[in-house]
Amino acid sequence: MADEALCFDMYGTLCNVSSVTDAIECELDVPGGLAADIDACWRSKQMEYAFHRGAMDRYEPFDTVTREALDYALDYYGLDTDAADALMTAYDDLEPYPEVLDALDTLSADRDAVVFSNGTPAMLDALATNTGIDARVDALVSADDVGALKPDPAVYAHVADQLDRPLSACRLVSSNGWDVAGASAAGMATAWVNRDNDPAERVGGDADLIVEDLEVLASAL
Repeated sequence: MADEALCFDMYGTLCNVSSVTDAIECELDVPGGLAADIDACWRSKQMEYAFHRGAMDRYEPFDTVTREALDYALDYYGLDTDAADALMTAYDDLEPYPEVLDALDTLSADRDAVVFSNGTPAMLDALATNTGIDARVDALVSADDVGALKPDPAVYAHVADQLDRPLSACRLVSSNGWDVAGASAAGMATAWVNRDNDPAERVGGDADLIVEDLEVLASAL
């Protein structure tokens, strides 16, 4: 629908978080297979710590959560944590998925479109600028503004407030099934960009639309 605002998740939806693997391999001087394992551990702990902090009501910004997860991953594999600062910088240069920039041009042509992410304003600004995403969206909306992380309902309410429209007139676009579930439960329309053909989450909040990538989404909408 052309009258609904599109709210694009950044990490894992617009940009490939696993594109840090090359930086891991280079900075730590490890084989590609080990770099991929470190990346997987980093991402897994990043999500786990975000959820745990929410459940414990001990909020920290997403850059802190991301650094804590990286420190754990490096420690788990017995690697030098001196490279952590350089690896965190790699989050400013994640690679957009191949279809993303062209699809954003199409999707944002006749509707409001924002990046809507757990990332801090500084994280989002750096990545959006470096990738060219900033020129294709109207705003960058951070969960940090409300001191909570998705899937907290307050975060979804915040993006509607920023867009000055009801939550039901906003559509989350995310590759993260847990994010889609959270947005749907909060009252948003949703589009699940299911790049890996994953099964649906079992926590309620089903996707209204499921697509393989943003190019397909542009055709569907």
